[in-house]
Amino acid sequence: MDVIEVAGLGKTYPGGTEALKDVSFRVAKGEVFCLLGRNGAGKTTLLRVLATQLRPTAGRATVFGQEVVGGAKAIRQRIAVLPQEARPQMMLSAFDHVRLMCLIRGMSRADAARRTEQVLRQFDLWEHKDKLCADLSGGLRQRVLLCMALIADPDLLFLDEPTIGLDPMGRRQVWAAVRRLTETGVTVLLTTHYMDEAEKLANRLAIIEKGRLTFLGTVDEAKAKAGVGMRLIVEAPGGNGNSREVLHPSSNEEILRVVERAIREGLKVTFQPPSLEEAFIHIVGGSIDDEAS
Repeated sequence: MDVIEVAGLGKTYPGGTEALKDVSFRVAKGEVFCLLGRNGAGKTTLLRVLATQLRPTAGRATVFGQEVVGGAKAIRQRIAVLPQEARPQMMLSAFDHVRLMCLIRGMSRADAARRTEQVLRQFDLWEHKDKLCADLSGGLRQRVLLCMALIADPDLLFLDEPTIGLDPMGRRQVWAAVRRLTETGVTVLLTTHYMDEAEKLANRLAIIEKGRLTFLGTVDEAKAKAGVGMRLIVEAPGGNGNSREVLHPSSNEEILRVVERAIREGLKVTFQPPSLEEAFIHIVGGSIDDEAS
């Protein structure tokens, strides 16, 4: 059974803003499923509907076989959500953040202490347990928030822009934590603006544009659909760019011919593999940073 099933889902806010229109897809157990889209495209609305925080106005969605409308209580027992707005309390330690969440969930003090140690060790935070969050890096703070979300051992984790504002090292720390979760069978649905993040993490992805699903598949399938292929840059070694050729070979044989010519003529060849960012732009049009109208 799929963890998430969405069929013809729609969401119209009071006032007439149509945030989601006829969205359909499925997410399998243990998958990292990524939602991509411009600002205002509908990614967070979709995540909140699936996390039982918003009611859809059309279509249906199930999580673990339970309808998001009517089955919210059963769904919430098996999920965790890390919203984009989540921030730690700067004057609390990493240990106290997680322990307090355990107590809020009804654990005894002894059980809360044991579970806190277990989760902090799982995410390599035990050596930082007594540090105030004000003294932690952005990546470590985000891992503390992940620990808080994971104390109940959820089967499905929703992450809304989990690495926004983090430096490259902090982002990679969060990526490693997500990979570690999926190795234990946890399913992850995340939204992101970072194309490299989706390429590194996603088993499959959906691209949302103005509330509609415009693509569903793997990263490689997105590149293929957009017609984005390998690019070869041929130029003289140390040249100033005047003799620079940018080629788009359509086969391995054509690539081989270009390389053989470059060897004969003493030219330099630079390989530029296709990127998801280019595919995204081809699929939705315009610029990634454009605001959706």
